[in-house]
Amino acid sequence: MKGSNTRSKLRLSIIAAAGGLLAAGGLFWAGQQYVEANTVPYYRVYKSGQEVGTVRHKEELTKLYNRKQAEYKLKYPDANTQLDTDDIKVEYEEAYKADIDQDTALERLDKLLKPTAVGVELKVDGKVIGIVKDKAAAASVLSQVKNKYIPEARPAFANKIVQTSYTPGSVKKSPAQPKESLESAVFVEKIDQSQVETDPAKVLSTEEALKLLTQGEQETVTYKVKPGDTFSSIAKQAGISRKELMSMNPGIKEKALQIGESLKLSASRPVLTVKTVESIAKEAVTSPEVEVRKTNQLRKGVTKVVAPGVSGKKLMSFRVVKENGQVVQKQFLSQKVTSPSQPKVILQGTKVAKVASTSSSGRFAWPVVAHSITSTFGERWNKMHKGIDMISSDYSIMAADGGTVSFAGVKTGYGNCIVINHGNGYETLYGHLSRIDVNRGDKVRQGEHIGIMGDTGHSFGIHLHFEIHKNGSLQNPIKYLR
Repeated sequence: MKGSNTRSKLRLSIIAAAGGLLAAGGLFWAGQQYVEANTVPYYRVYKSGQEVGTVRHKEELTKLYNRKQAEYKLKYPDANTQLDTDDIKVEYEEAYKADIDQDTALERLDKLLKPTAVGVELKVDGKVIGIVKDKAAAASVLSQVKNKYIPEARPAFANKIVQTSYTPGSVKKSPAQPKESLESAVFVEKIDQSQVETDPAKVLSTEEALKLLTQGEQETVTYKVKPGDTFSSIAKQAGISRKELMSMNPGIKEKALQIGESLKLSASRPVLTVKTVESIAKEAVTSPEVEVRKTNQLRKGVTKVVAPGVSGKKLMSFRVVKENGQVVQKQFLSQKVTSPSQPKVILQGTKVAKVASTSSSGRFAWPVVAHSITSTFGERWNKMHKGIDMISSDYSIMAADGGTVSFAGVKTGYGNCIVINHGNGYETLYGHLSRIDVNRGDKVRQGEHIGIMGDTGHSFGIHLHFEIHKNGSLQNPIKYLR
């Protein structure tokens, strides 16, 4: 019996020990489950190696990036913006009941995120002018600068010819346009383009870049007063108000303005210069030749028009070079008679003798041989050009018609100058000569040598300036020269 009791006690002890172990294991398992249930996964965020904070999900960072990208795109519409996120790093972690302050982390990161932009930098003759959005924007701006100085609606000119009629002392044009064609349009300066990374705030809009390239910087220049100038006309020509001009020149009185006096002007120098070469053809009316026929059937001094004459037409071709719309060179190319004129015939009575060979023929010959016209009659550089300029390989100058030398000397602006009175209301003037070979009062025949072409007076190179006056009024020489 005693042995049996001992075994029973041992069995109970084993059972009790096993129960204790089971109870302890259950408690451990339950604790482990609790810890795992309260372990929080999260991401630690770093910017440039410095911790910013923690977030629950990486998607929160993506949302922030997208929102900031949209914000900067709206703020800088003229730039290709992108966020600088290269130095942002995230590390995954887990912790029991971790305290994740996601809002604070995102708020800090929001302030640290800065935009960058990739644009195209424009350089003119090595100088940085500005940055635009991309190559398409650069091409658009440069195209607009060039188009500013290219005549508009050029296709509409295809079949239009200018009709020019002349009256003494004036030039009138009909509404028709000249036939034009653009040979070339190029920038004078060297333009370089390169891709750069920059602050989006520095990227120019198309309008800003266009204004910068066409207006340039303001600078002060000196202007010499010319005959006929007034404060108002000078201000208008400079593109400023009369009040601005007076404020820049406080010591000068408007009513006491003197020729040759210096004025200060505010002017802008465009960054870019557009050089255009245009071919222009226009049809001009030519006055009929005046044919004077001597007859002893009428008394001396008596004249009679027997044929009124008919005006003709000729097509004249020019090549014009402009810089930013201003003519810098005009070259005469050719002329072709499209409708010949019919002469005006006048009978002039005389019973004494034939008219001397030095009398006017009523027709004008070219005063130089193998001529080339470099500047025509009319408006030039915002002032009236009173005649035509011509050059020739032969510098000899001849009388355009017979007559009497009424002036041979130096004239202001013309330098060495000759004036011939042809005795029929017409006078011709020959300017900028290097040598005068006739004297006042000399009788000259048509085609007779009178001087040598030169560069005296207000001249820009060796040439002849030639004018025709009728009864004191300027005429376009092209109408008369044969």
